[in-house]
Amino acid sequence: MDEGVSITLELTVGQRLKLTVTGSDPRSVVRAAKEVLDVIYVELAPPQEQQRQGVPPSVIEKLPKMSNKEIVLTLLYFEGEMSKEAINQRSKELGKEVTKEWLDKKLYTEMEGLISSVESGEGHKLYRLTVYGRQKAEEVLRSLGISLP
Repeated sequence: MDEGVSITLELTVGQRLKLTVTGSDPRSVVRAAKEVLDVIYVELAPPQEQQRQGVPPSVIEKLPKMSNKEIVLTLLYFEGEMSKEAINQRSKELGKEVTKEWLDKKLYTEMEGLISSVESGEGHKLYRLTVYGRQKAEEVLRSLGISLP
């Protein structure tokens, strides 16, 4: 590429952060932007987003006794943000389905203040725990006898 050409890549990350990277080599510009985004993610992501470990076996065995609300709190706590479809699918895989009907009709009313949503790049909503939701998830897990780090 001609050295006189300058490439500017502008990315909007969330509502308050704008990243601008300028250079002459397209690969270098993209690589630099990715490195900055990786640092931002590690530094600014909520702790549950950094530690997507999956639901531990000790919790999975308690699922049959849990309500839909408790299952959603648990999934978001251990696996990070998820769409309604992912919540439904993952709960099915773990042995106690949170139905699409419940997610469509009761997710917002029963979990008000516990979750927030963001639009994904694909256009569907992703749900994640609020700070209060994280505290409630920890309360649920402790009440089930699950020890937390």
